[in-house]
Amino acid sequence: MRHLRAIKCSIEDRNTRFVAYWVTVVVGSCLIAINQGIPLLLGEPMTLGRWISACITPVVPFLVSCHGQGMKKTG
Repeated sequence: MRHLRAIKCSIEDRNTRFVAYWVTVVVGSCLIAINQGIPLLLGEPMTLGRWISACITPVVPFLVSCHGQGMKKTG
């Protein structure tokens, strides 16, 4: 429960959210390029599963950033 509370507190804080968005842009873009780049370069089609994966991928760095910042603030 403490970890979820840390994420919730981070998402509510404007500065923390701003940092998490930038982490999401940088890390999420890299992860999408790693996961979807090779199939796209090989000319493979984007299936529904790949689109779902590409949409969900940025959520992970956002939550990890919020969790880390929240744990630092809440101790």
